[in-house]
Amino acid sequence: MPYEFQIAWRHIRARGGRSLSVVSWLSIIGVALGVAALVGGFAVTSGFEIAFREKVLGVTAHIFVREYGIRFDGYREVDAKVTQVPGVRATSPITYNEALVAGRTGTQGSVIKGIDVSRATQVLELSQYMEEGRVEDLDAPAEGGVEPILLGAELARRIGVHRGDIVTLVSPLRNRDLQDWNAQPGTPTSNMFKVAGVYRAGYYEYDARYAFMRLSTAQRFFGIGDVITGFEVAVNDVLQAGVVADEIRERLGPEDYSVMDWRRQNRNLFTSLVYQRIAIVIVISVMVVLASCLVACILIMLVMERTKEIAILKAMGAQASSILGVFVAEGMAIGAAGTLLGLLLALVLFQGVLTSGISLDPKVYGIARLPIVFNPWDYVFAATGALGITFVASLLPAWRGARMSPVKGLVETHA
Repeated sequence: MPYEFQIAWRHIRARGGRSLSVVSWLSIIGVALGVAALVGGFAVTSGFEIAFREKVLGVTAHIFVREYGIRFDGYREVDAKVTQVPGVRATSPITYNEALVAGRTGTQGSVIKGIDVSRATQVLELSQYMEEGRVEDLDAPAEGGVEPILLGAELARRIGVHRGDIVTLVSPLRNRDLQDWNAQPGTPTSNMFKVAGVYRAGYYEYDARYAFMRLSTAQRFFGIGDVITGFEVAVNDVLQAGVVADEIRERLGPEDYSVMDWRRQNRNLFTSLVYQRIAIVIVISVMVVLASCLVACILIMLVMERTKEIAILKAMGAQASSILGVFVAEGMAIGAAGTLLGLLLALVLFQGVLTSGISLDPKVYGIARLPIVFNPWDYVFAATGALGITFVASLLPAWRGARMSPVKGLVETHA
């Protein structure tokens, strides 16, 4: 072991000095709390991002393709081109329309999504979120002219219905001629539907607004004919959806088609999560900086306290770099102790206690539980950042001690 480390270790163990004073312990605790808070911030923001991604991709696809214009009736040729793009796993045509859904206890506005059931199950993960019934029940034959429909759990709760109940859909504007945006005679159009199932994706916005019906039923009810809104596309690697979307856009032509991956479809949501992560890093890093200032204060006190020892070491031939190393090692030892304590605290608190679940208001946060994700790289980043800040804080007092003149030190000691 280099003698600089041996001297630093003896200083830290010295009972008569101030190395393990109250200020030292406050510094260690401060660094520990900062590191734990930093890890916790990463765990929560990463959890929110993954939770929202899973919920969003449960009812929306990796990529959405639509044609600029009113009528998307030549979609079969587009479907063939999209399917040939490398990385594309499946495609599914859809329609989006707004309607009022009336049940036993109320009426709510809803987005009605028409899907091709056999193809949609290859694109969406809706099946795993079903609370009542199955997605395949949408393909069941109509009973007495009443077609099936799937409702979000919050939407079903608001209007007071369950599986097997009858709801009434009202379309405020039925366009038989899509070139004309005026209301046609006979509007609004209404019809009864049977609740074939209820799903809960876990994302409040979708659970409270979305309903699903068979594509052909939606085209007939809303009077749009053989026209779709666009395609939902599933890719092999969800994190490479942006790359695949660029390839699709290049093949179809960016002037004629809009191609958006799941990040662009939910740009505001995921951008806000990125900003929150940055804000958390900045704010919590201030805690570590303040704790490191205490470390700097301790080292300044040590330099003043060890003036005689510094002078003797220099008189014996110790280089300034060696003196610098002694005090930097002492500062880094305090920082390392705080960092290790903070990592253990974060591991116990966030992975052992809080993972049991903290309830959230889904109307505010969009999800019902606080998501916490364990990522070893969060621990590495927090530890590296804390040690880096502590190292910088240790340099100034260590540099002052290294510049001390041995003659001046001995004179001041005997004075």
